[in-house]
Amino acid sequence: MKKENIALIAGIAFIVGTGALMIYLESQWLNVLVYPIVAIGSGPYFYIRAKEKQARWLPEAAELEGRSLLDEKEWIFEFNGSSYEALTIINKDGEYTGAYKIVNLPFWKRAVSMFFPGLDTYYAFTGGIFTSHNEPAVAFQKRKENGRNVLEIRNHRGETAGYYKEEKKLTRTNGAIYTADGELLCDVKSKSMMGDFNLSTVDGRFFASYMHGYFEYAMKPQFQKSNGQDLVKVGEELSDNEKTLAAAVVCYWMSYLQRGNR
Repeated sequence: MKKENIALIAGIAFIVGTGALMIYLESQWLNVLVYPIVAIGSGPYFYIRAKEKQARWLPEAAELEGRSLLDEKEWIFEFNGSSYEALTIINKDGEYTGAYKIVNLPFWKRAVSMFFPGLDTYYAFTGGIFTSHNEPAVAFQKRKENGRNVLEIRNHRGETAGYYKEEKKLTRTNGAIYTADGELLCDVKSKSMMGDFNLSTVDGRFFASYMHGYFEYAMKPQFQKSNGQDLVKVGEELSDNEKTLAAAVVCYWMSYLQRGNR
């Protein structure tokens, strides 16, 4: 039996068993703890499924020419149902172009994040975007600075490409993207509670856009059996460093959007 099936059976048993016990004890905490119980029970299944799916992608991708989201003008983030901080990225032809994930995370933080989605909002971490050959394309370090989340973003050579400084206001996000020299490149603001955005640089060039629920390639054969996708469009006039900044910020945002934490 596959590991993901074992994890699914164990998770269902945990959810049903815990729920039945609380009902039997007439616990007043049942309504409050429903979501944490489901998250704890289902977390390992989604985590293992996502890891095994990526493990199947890599050998296939290794036999093909390397791909990177930096070479694409449309980024498709495939929904895997995982509460874990990882994203699979494909292109409009359904080809694997890489992945985003948090790296160098202590085991206890990784385990907690697997059960409680979005907890990584509260601690510093390093995020990495990798090509289809699992080579680093973009990296960033997230930290707190004067009460704001700050991303220091680096390109594949390890050079600082710029910064993203974020402020959350109620259910929407405001922030700004800066170049390595500290010059404002783009004001960032989500347009809705669902995380929609349509961004332009300060000199009027298209930067990136996303609309929740909109996926224009849904009828293509390669996507009809998928769980769901999120489509982000990126400006064609962006420089390499600007596209690096877009990749880091978009992946950072989408990792929370797909887990329902934005």
